[in-house]
Amino acid sequence: MADLAPVPTSASASAPTSVDSILTSVISQLETEQNLRKQLREAIDPIDDLARSAATELNRLHSAGASEHSRICERALETVGKAHPLWIEVGKLLPKGEFYRADRSRPRYNFAISPVARSLVTSIAFARFMLHDELVPAFTAANIMGLGQDETGELQLTADDYLLGVIGMVNELPRLSINAVTAQNFALPVKIAAFVNDIFASYSMLNLRNDILRRKFDSLKYDLKRCEDVVYDLTLRGLAPAPANA
Repeated sequence: MADLAPVPTSASASAPTSVDSILTSVISQLETEQNLRKQLREAIDPIDDLARSAATELNRLHSAGASEHSRICERALETVGKAHPLWIEVGKLLPKGEFYRADRSRPRYNFAISPVARSLVTSIAFARFMLHDELVPAFTAANIMGLGQDETGELQLTADDYLLGVIGMVNELPRLSINAVTAQNFALPVKIAAFVNDIFASYSMLNLRNDILRRKFDSLKYDLKRCEDVVYDLTLRGLAPAPANA
């Protein structure tokens, strides 16, 4: 619901503000807010299309051979990079100083921005893990998707959206681990399990005040167990690769 601006009071008791003028002011403010919401959704739709395209491209990792993984990830990152000029247009729509609510508890327009930002982080983190065996830092993810630059104004990748996007990436890894075994790629599940374990350990140290983050964190426990189960099964069958320092 829109944050209503205070209605000015009359300085004279003999000339009170009419009910009609009060309601007219409120209705006008609501209409302005609704129009802005509509414009934001329309401006973000093309970015959402790119996010879906990148996710669709990365979904091919589950059925592609290991030799194709790098090309798939690079194409996905190229798709994400096309969002930069689109974010600039979104930034132009935001009233100056209104990216966050007055108490800075959360972005004022996160209903439109957060879902697509999280999806892009998920794709970026997934691709970077496959390409570089690393967790992409938040500032790098923001730069890849085109946020956090001067041209995008006050728009930025929030900590909550980054953390939720990373969890979204982890949610994809147990499935990839299982499919890797099917493709006779026994090294990848071991790498995935170690990576997920590191992320789970790091998240466990955070003081998660966001309710959504706390609920999503619980999913990491199950993802880690599924990844470890795959490695355990490989070990029992003598298929797990020997440790590098063995």
